[in-house]
Amino acid sequence: MLTSSIFLPSDCTVQALADFEKLVVEGGAVSPEGLAQRIRNASRLLFLRAPDDQLIGVGALKHPRPEYRNKVFADARATVPAGEYPVELGWVVVAKSYQGRRLSTRIVGELLAFAKNENIFATTRTDERVLSFAFDCGFKINGKPFPSGNGYDLVLYLRNAHDYLR
Repeated sequence: MLTSSIFLPSDCTVQALADFEKLVVEGGAVSPEGLAQRIRNASRLLFLRAPDDQLIGVGALKHPRPEYRNKVFADARATVPAGEYPVELGWVVVAKSYQGRRLSTRIVGELLAFAKNENIFATTRTDERVLSFAFDCGFKINGKPFPSGNGYDLVLYLRNAHDYLR
């Protein structure tokens, strides 16, 4: 049975943070430069482990710097102000040998429970299926695809908390 745990970065061991970073880098969509510090600055980190305790999936909720958030929204030509979406869902990575089992859906669903009262944004490659379930989780595409700077385009997804307050 797979187990997931969600922690504040400050509650994680040095090894757990290093394992998280390693899997994110292996995912290939994030620059490793400054990543360790950005992980430590996240608001929540999710660790998904196999029965043998191997880390097989990760994800995070982040409160990115306004400069980064503003740039993403501007690059996407978003139709809403970046300031209305303070939380970013990101670093959702599943180890290659475990892909295709809807584990990304599990990771995202568990993380969203920690931010159900907040507007959230996320970006993903236009050619990836990582957020193919985004609509099921309440995300909607906003703006236009934009260059990542790494040879592929990104899409901005938004999830409005007001739509999910019950």
